[in-house]
Amino acid sequence: MSDRDRLAAITELSAWVAQRDEPEEAAGSGDAAPVERVDEESARSIALRALGRRAASRQELDRTLERRDVEPEVRASVLDRLAAEGLVDDAQLARDLADRLRERKQLGERGVSAELRRRGLDPAVLDDPDRADELQRAIDAAGERRRRMGSLDDETAERRLAGWLQRRGFGGSAVRVAIERTRPKGPRFR
Repeated sequence: MSDRDRLAAITELSAWVAQRDEPEEAAGSGDAAPVERVDEESARSIALRALGRRAASRQELDRTLERRDVEPEVRASVLDRLAAEGLVDDAQLARDLADRLRERKQLGERGVSAELRRRGLDPAVLDDPDRADELQRAIDAAGERRRRMGSLDDETAERRLAGWLQRRGFGGSAVRVAIERTRPKGPRFR
């Protein structure tokens, strides 16, 4: 199933869920109402609404269902069903998210792995990183960031730039090379 088909299915299911009439909560007379067990169809609706907002990993959906007091066996059943339908695919989500993090947030491989782990995804599903590509991304990010540091002296700019690149998840050698390659050439007048 392609990404476009998967997105269309999620959108269609989200619209279906939004159209369903939700049962209104009974207003109690101050007494604590007993906690009702969430059935499988309601749990599926909760998961589909969460997927309609943004792509989510199996672990994120499990946490969402757990917060809504869905029983563990019902959560597992719903998540297995969504995975069988192709709506929850952690490996594809990890690849898509890694590409987005590299391009938009200018993260290095360590930063990408940390973000994937935070979202409950396994970074091992990614292909081996291309070190030349990571180095070029570090150089590009450093060049762009250095242009914004024009008012700083070189030593301060390089120290801040090194910290920024390391927080972005670039390794020490990539940081060093990026700083060297983006260092201004020629005399600087102040």
